[in-house]
Order: sequence, then structure tokens, then C-alpha cells
Amino acid sequence: MPEQVVEETRLLQVGYALPTRKIESFMIPQFINYAKQQNVHFIPIDISQPLTNQGHFDIIIHKLYTHQWNQNLHHFTTTTTNHHPNTTTVIIDPPSAIHRLHNRITMLQPISQLAIPQLTTPTQQLVHHPISSLKLDFSFPVIVKPLLVDGSSNSHDMSLVFNDEGLTKALTKGLELEPPPMVVQQFVNHGGVMFKVYVAGEYVKCVKRSSLPDVLEEMVEKMGLECGGVMKFSQISSGVTTLMAAAAGDEVVEMPAPEFVVAVAEGLRVELGLRLFNFDMIRDEKGDGYLVIDINYFPGYEKLEGFEMVMTEFFLNVKESENQKKMMTTMVDDESQVLKE
Repeated sequence: MPEQVVEETRLLQVGYALPTRKIESFMIPQFINYAKQQNVHFIPIDISQPLTNQGHFDIIIHKLYTHQWNQNLHHFTTTTTNHHPNTTTVIIDPPSAIHRLHNRITMLQPISQLAIPQLTTPTQQLVHHPISSLKLDFSFPVIVKPLLVDGSSNSHDMSLVFNDEGLTKALTKGLELEPPPMVVQQFVNHGGVMFKVYVAGEYVKCVKRSSLPDVLEEMVEKMGLECGGVMKFSQISSGVTTLMAAAAGDEVVEMPAPEFVVAVAEGLRVELGLRLFNFDMIRDEKGDGYLVIDINYFPGYEKLEGFEMVMTEFFLNVKESENQKKMMTTMVDDESQVLKE
């Protein structure tokens, strides 16, 4: 009786270079164990050492924005391409594509390229200092945000502004000598609901989240006087939001149509050149249109139910796609060789 040969399935090696907070929230035991059952093995990357000295990775995921890391990644991809052309490592995603999401102006520019009906972005303006001659074509309230999104707590220091006095406070950030560039964005009433759309390759999931309640026109002056013209998002108490919600009413905001969400997600995936991101979208209470207000790289997928299966499947699909590319390349090369002969 011939001896039966059992082929061992090789583990899919996924290297990760993530900040500590991301590792603690994303690389949890349940995820690691589930992925290993599907032959996906996670390997922590030592960012102080060259990637070329750390063995083989089928896939690398990362969320580090230092110059040193970008140089390390660039050297690794260049070396692999030049010296090991048959060894492919898929980098998710290229730093050059991620970089545009660090700027609140450039991150939303791709929306206009999609040409999807009923989809737009809020009116916004970049403000540099000094602001003595500042002219804005906005009506209050507005939202003031730092221009740069660098992962720091300051990048999420946002304010809801009700009048000129509050705007000056928000833009100058109190007594700070050199306030950073800021973005002033028109606040749009949206029923107190935001839609967060998570994208992981072909996977698209839209979930509903609570947001700032609507602010009626007759409430702007009153609320501005009560808070000195500006309220930081982090300081908006439940009492204040309850007052705002009561004044605005209790509108039920329906989920956007699934085909609309998928169209936006697929369009952004192409325009951004990214596979791991999410975008925040609101519905304008004055019409049927939607506005994208923010785009984030490598968001908190762990907040999704069953994220272990979603992300494991994503990694397996990436590898399968890479294998198919190799097969097609080999077939083309073989056909070319036959024609030459």
C-alpha cells in the first residue's frame, strides 16, 4: 500500500508594527487564537531593527508615522524587489497613500472625484495665523478642528463655536503662542446621528453612532452666551446635549441604502489607494444628501461584532489575490517563452 503523503499547510505570516494602544485594543488573544486556527500567524515587528533582518513576512500591517519607520519600510520593499523578486511581501498600506489622511483638507478631496449623486463634504476653510483679517463665509455654529491628524490627543481637540468671540478663542487656543493651522467647518444639522463605515478590502460595514444633536437657529445666540461662544467636544456634558436634543426634536434617522454605502466605499478605496480605513458620514437634515466629514486609517475594527472573522478573512483574501497575480504572471511569461521558441 503506497504511503500517504500529507502536505502541511504553511502559516500565513502577518507582521505588525503598531503603537502600543493599537496593539492592546486590536491584537487581543481572541483574535490571535482565532486567526491561528485559520493558519494566520501574527508576528510583532521590532521597529528598531531593519525589516530585512526579521525573517519572512507574507503581509505587513502598520500604523506608525515616523520618518525612521517609513525609511525602514522603503528599504525593505526596495531590497526585496531587487534581490528577492520571487519573495513577495504585501504592504498594507503604502505610507504615501496614508499620508493624505493626516491632513483634514486633503483627506476629503477624493469625495469630489467620486461624482456620486447626493454625496458631498461640508464647506470648510483652512485658517493660518495671524487671524486679524480673517473672513469666513459661514453661518454659526461651526466646528473648529486642528488641520493635522497625527494620532496625538491634540489632533482630536475640536470645538463647537457659536459666535465671533468663540471663534477667536478656538482658533488661538487660549494663550498658546504659536497656535497650529486650524480648519473651520460648517456645522450641519444631521439628527444627532453619524454613520461610521468600516472598509477592509472588499468588506464594507456601516454602523450608526450617536453624534452632536442638532442646533436650531433660535438656540445659537442663547447657547453662545451661556458658554462664552465655544464648547470643546470633550467638555460637552450630557446635560448640554440633552438640552440641544430636546430643542431640535427627536427625529429618527434611517440608515443609508446599502448600495449607496458600498459605492462610496469602493470609490474611496480606489481614489485613496487604501485597503484599511473608515469614513464618517452624516445625513443633511435639510435634504436627502450625505456628507463625509472624516476619513481615518486603520480604525478600531475591534468595535465591530465578529471582527476576528472579518480581519482574518481579509488577510486570507489578500494572500489569495497575491497568489492569483503570481499565477497570471507565470502564465503570461510561459506563453511569451513559447512564442519566442
